[in-house]
Amino acid sequence: MDWVALILNVLLFVWDLLKEWLFLFISPIRKLEILWIIVPIWLSWFFSEFFQEKKGTSFGNAISNGVVPFFVGLDWARFITNSLKDGTSAFSYIIVIKYFFCLLVVLYGISIIILGIKAKKFVQFYGRIRETTYILLVFSPIIYGIVDISWKFLFTTILFFPLFYYLVELIDRIVPDPKIYEYNEVKSKDSLSSSEFNQNNGFDNKNFKF
Repeated sequence: MDWVALILNVLLFVWDLLKEWLFLFISPIRKLEILWIIVPIWLSWFFSEFFQEKKGTSFGNAISNGVVPFFVGLDWARFITNSLKDGTSAFSYIIVIKYFFCLLVVLYGISIIILGIKAKKFVQFYGRIRETTYILLVFSPIIYGIVDISWKFLFTTILFFPLFYYLVELIDRIVPDPKIYEYNEVKSKDSLSSSEFNQNNGFDNKNFKF
């Protein structure tokens, strides 16, 4: 019975964490003024995930993805500063931590941009829209004061990240490829065929002159 009770307690604890984690994604409805930044994050994720990065992230996509956390981090800092100026928030160690989160996200975005420009292969995972979106969505409720900062929050966001990642991966595999992928593949094959034709017939674009 002790083992059964222990297992039940663990399951209840995990369920409690899961509910808190899910709340992070629906919490913006409690403060509708922040939807203007949350909705674009969701839309950017959706279109990039299923129409650009369904088969992987290019360096160009990664660079574009890095711009989003860069500007969101700056906007978080703007929001915190304005809340201090108008008196809705008082300066405290919580504000310092929030500014620290803003700095981390801005640096995260900058690092993605730099690594993408340098064509570092790791950025194709590090800067994928799935990762950048997750970070922005789970930390936004903290910045806007909907959810309190705690070790439990940090533990929850780390614990359930794989669930988010592989759930999206599963959806990616189930949902049929958009027609844009078929078009790009045909275009790529046509371009390759044209290149092979030029080579076989002695044409060299690099040496071709009018």
